[in-house]
Parts: sequence; structure tokens; C-alpha cells
Amino acid sequence: MSLSEVYFYIIIILCQIYSLVVITTTEDLKEYKYFKKHLKITFCIGLLGTFMELVNWNYFCLFNCTLLTFSPFLTLLISKGIVEFYINVLRKEAFQVGRNGDLMDGIWTKNKGVSNHIGHKTHYAIYSVIIAVIPFIAISSLFLLIEKNLC
Repeated sequence: MSLSEVYFYIIIILCQIYSLVVITTTEDLKEYKYFKKHLKITFCIGLLGTFMELVNWNYFCLFNCTLLTFSPFLTLLISKGIVEFYINVLRKEAFQVGRNGDLMDGIWTKNKGVSNHIGHKTHYAIYSVIIAVIPFIAISSLFLLIEKNLC
């Protein structure tokens, strides 16, 4: 394995770690200024993947590098869509919960939800599962679709 290949995989792994940061800090997505910050960062990361694809610095199948580097951007958009769906369609603001049942905070935003009501805990738990699983399923499906049809 060459040094170039090691750097390539490190960049891809860092992109996936940032996707996890986006998923676990969805409280920040509820405020537009923090969403905009994440949007700029994730779009620049995606452009890095496009540049890597253009200069042929790619050890994956065609377009998989671009998909993996744009995965934080896609995760951000999907998560924001889920947040907006809960706020606008279901008319309930949901909050993400951790393993202990405590409400999770964002990086910049403190969580303002009520965690002691039983009905809220199940609603929050369902929201937490949905916001973690849907982006993973969507990006995995795209990855497999590209893998099966373009490789």
C-alpha cells in the first residue's frame, strides 16, 4: 500500500466520521446559522472528493469516492429534512436521546426538551432511531447501486 493510498483512505474515513458528527448533533440543525455552517463545510468536503475523482486519485470504483466524500453533505440534508418533517408535518419538535435516556446536545446548541415524560421518551427514541438509520440506509443504497451498475 503506497503513501498516496493511505492518505486517500484517511480522507475517506474522516468524511465518514464527520457524517457521524452530523447525525449526533442534530440539535444544531434546528438553527439556520449552524445548519449553514455545516452545509458549507460538508459541501467543501464533497468538492474535495470531486477533485480527487477528477485527478484520478481514486482507489474505488467510479463515483464511489465522490459519493463517500459527499456523504456528510447528503447526511446533513437528510437529517435536516427529518427535523423539518417532525417540526412542520407532525407538529412536534423532537429531540435526540442518548443511551441513558438523557437528551443529547448539539455542538453549539443546548437541548431544551423535556425528558421526564414517558410519552416524550418514546417519541424521542423513535426520532433518534429514524435520524440515525435513514441517512445510513440512503447512502448505503446509493453506494450499492453505484457498485452494482458502474463496476
